[in-house]
Amino acid sequence: MRDMETLEELSKEYRNSIPSDLRETRSFDWYLEELYDDPKIARNAHQRVADMFDYYGTSYDDEAGVVEYELASEDPLGEGENTFYGRVIHEAIHEFINKVKSGARGLGPEKRIKLLLGPVGSGKSDFDRQIRRYYEDYTTRQEGRMYTFRWTGLCDVLVDQDPADDVVRSPMNQDPIVLLPEKQRAGVLDDINERLDAPYTIRNEQALDPASEFYMDKLLEHYDDDLQAVLENHVEVVRLLADENKRQGIETFEPKDKKNQDETELTGDVNYSK
Repeated sequence: MRDMETLEELSKEYRNSIPSDLRETRSFDWYLEELYDDPKIARNAHQRVADMFDYYGTSYDDEAGVVEYELASEDPLGEGENTFYGRVIHEAIHEFINKVKSGARGLGPEKRIKLLLGPVGSGKSDFDRQIRRYYEDYTTRQEGRMYTFRWTGLCDVLVDQDPADDVVRSPMNQDPIVLLPEKQRAGVLDDINERLDAPYTIRNEQALDPASEFYMDKLLEHYDDDLQAVLENHVEVVRLLADENKRQGIETFEPKDKKNQDETELTGDVNYSK
C-alpha cells in the first residue's frame, strides 16, 4: 500500500507528467525553423501511430516469424498489467501494424477505415484502448510532439469580431504547415523530406478549415496580401496533446443502440448520389 501523498507531491507528479512547453506560445517563424530541424513534427496520423509502436520497443519472435511490439507484449506504461498473449494474437497485431505502416507510406490503407474482427473475448476492445492510451502518452514526449495554431488579435482587424473571439484556436487542430499556400508549402515539404530519416515522406494536402480560411482571407486583404505580416501578427503556435476526453487527436464513437451499430455518425445520412 502506498503512503499518503501530500498535495505538493501530487502537484509535482502532475507537473512532471506534462510537457514543460505545453503552455508556451511560439511564432510561426519558430515553427518553420523547428520543422527544418525535426521534420517529424509535421507527420500525419498514420505516420505518428506507426512510429509510436516502434518507440515503445520491439522484439522479433523467430518461431512465429513476427515482430512483437512491447506496447502489447510488455505494456511498459502499465507495468505489464495489460499484456497480450498468444501467437495468433501477436500475428494479428503484427498484420494490423503493417497496414498502419503502409498507410504511413501513402500506399492506400490511409484512405480506409480499419476494422478489428474476431470472436468475443479476443482482445479487440482492449487493443483499441491500449493504442489510445499509448498515443496520448506518446504525444507528451519529445519524439511524439504535435503542434497546432490559434488566431490572435482578430478584433484589431475585423470590426464585427466578437471580443470574446479575439483569440480563436484552429477548430480542427490543424498543423501550422497548412497556413502556407499550396505552392510554398510544397517547396517546404520538398526541403524537409530531403532531411527526413524515415521510411515515409511528409505530406500535407489539407485545405484550411472554413473558419481559418475566412480569417486568412480577411487578414490577407487587410495586409495587402502580405503573408508574413499575417503570420507574424496574428498566429501563435501551441503544443497539442492527444486527449480522448477532449476529442483532440482521438475520436471515439459509441453506437446509440448496441444491437444496431448505425454507421451514419461516421458516414452521414445524406445520399449524395441522388
